Amino acid sequence: MPKPRRQASAAAPAEAPDLSPLDSKLGFRLRLAQQTAFDTFHRTMSPLGLTPGRLAVLLMLEANPAIRQSVLAEALRIKPSNLTVLLASLEEEGLLKRAEEEGNRRANTLQITPAGRALLKRGKVGEAEVERQLAEGLTPEEHATLVNALRLLARG
Repeated sequence: MPKPRRQASAAAPAEAPDLSPLDSKLGFRLRLAQQTAFDTFHRTMSPLGLTPGRLAVLLMLEANPAIRQSVLAEALRIKPSNLTVLLASLEEEGLLKRAEEEGNRRANTLQITPAGRALLKRGKVGEAEVERQLAEGLTPEEHATLVNALRLLARG
């Protein structure tokens, strides 16, 4: 007859697993870094109702007035169906407006509204703080090297 399993005590400290098989794996390190970035972002930006996707859309609309919805989806690598849901939410909140492109009823252009600009102004302050926290401990050279390396990886 097998011995009954002993249950771990709730007070026993968790063992630290051996991460050496993953330690130098780029994908693993990128995932951990992304999780840290998202946690930092959400702590700072959630009071404003901003997510990484919502902020990215507003930043892109500010920089690219009257951008086509399809161009935005491609630039941000967001599935068009997911972007449609995100845009509907932003439009409902009065942060952007959609319009049919002149001469092409199947294409929508997007513009940030004054309310969107006001939120983005506050969001940029929070974003600067997130960036500061993420870059903490990096020299300016290390920061530039990391950003350039990520840019190369994102090319696909």
